[in-house]
Amino acid sequence: MYASLSAHHASASLLVEVASRFSPEVELSAQTVTFSIAPLRQLIGSPHQIASEICRAGYECKLQASLAIAANPDSAILLARHFRGVTMVTPGEERLKLASLPLAELFAYDAVKLAPNLLDILLRWGIKTCEDLAALPEKGLSERLGAAGLYLRQLACGTVSRPLRLKAEQTSYTIEKELEDSLELLEPLLFLLSRAAGELCHRLRAQSQAARQLELQLLLNEKPLFVRLEFPVPLSDPRTILKLLQLHLERHPPVAPVRGFRLHLEPVEPQRVQGGIFLPPTPAPDKLHVTLARIAGMVGAENVGTPVLLNTHRPDAFALTPLPSARAGNQPVPEMLRLAMRLFRPALQAQVQLVHLAPKNIAASGIRGRVLRHAGPWKTSGDWWTTASWTREEWDVALDDGALYRIYQESATHEWFVHAVYD
Repeated sequence: MYASLSAHHASASLLVEVASRFSPEVELSAQTVTFSIAPLRQLIGSPHQIASEICRAGYECKLQASLAIAANPDSAILLARHFRGVTMVTPGEERLKLASLPLAELFAYDAVKLAPNLLDILLRWGIKTCEDLAALPEKGLSERLGAAGLYLRQLACGTVSRPLRLKAEQTSYTIEKELEDSLELLEPLLFLLSRAAGELCHRLRAQSQAARQLELQLLLNEKPLFVRLEFPVPLSDPRTILKLLQLHLERHPPVAPVRGFRLHLEPVEPQRVQGGIFLPPTPAPDKLHVTLARIAGMVGAENVGTPVLLNTHRPDAFALTPLPSARAGNQPVPEMLRLAMRLFRPALQAQVQLVHLAPKNIAASGIRGRVLRHAGPWKTSGDWWTTASWTREEWDVALDDGALYRIYQESATHEWFVHAVYD
């Protein structure tokens, strides 16, 4: 059973104050509060006695409102808004009580799910009240108006069953702590940070959230130290977050004793990935990120990243860019299918037989075959303004061994090389 209080001239805070005397869970919508009275049966008594107590509390607060008690929240709200005074409905009789309501009341109640054009259609059919709508066959209404028409008929019949729409409480994802004694070693500091990270991850999981970045402020004797870590995928495992933080602090330790800290996790929607049945298993994204962080600690962060081509014609010219970080809102990153090229370093010296100035047969270390198809040549050159200038002619050739290769001839020495193989 649910109770609804509706008032046009009272403040929302006054309605919530009266409803909160009877239930800690209150739904507020458009000058109407709704709460469950089922637990009050053992404390107060019958629905009539509960209604009397609610009216008494409203009188004490000088609240002038209408009260309705029904088996579901939607029926209670509609009755409280339409009928003055106290309205009580026995379970199963909601349809009779709602029969006189104009059809427009349902559309005003839930304008999100119900499009205005549905009201015009029903009025052209001669449907003006909830009684008229409830008399229509459910199957025929669903076939003509879809899910919206079926939901509208359920409202008119008072058969919609749903939980209360409660306002979510604001959850803090920040923990601050001041230490009685300053910490000079990293190990005790990580112990305190592990407890804080565990508590924050527990809050994230309770709200079905994950962290896309971490912000840590260490209070030192002179000036604070700020640490910010962005995760490539949203994380909610405190062990993974603590390990990434440990690897960072080992590379960049505090320069002075730590007097306190402030740890904050930025919440986002978690990433949900379904693996394929016939695909090989891949490393978990969080474990892969920890592995990359360890590699960065050994070889340097500047030597770990994603290779990108440089703006030059020189072959095999690339640079490493930082790994991509998590994006706000967990938006998917569009991918482009590319043909991968595996370079031979150094290039394999080759012997090439030409027919009509095009490659016909190729022989190199581990590579031998007849050219079935070829494309080229492409004359490339670069760095002509330096002593390391280069000029070559490049070909793409498909051999009878089933592989596709990139070969080239040095213009200065006329030597042939196999530069790469396409994957």
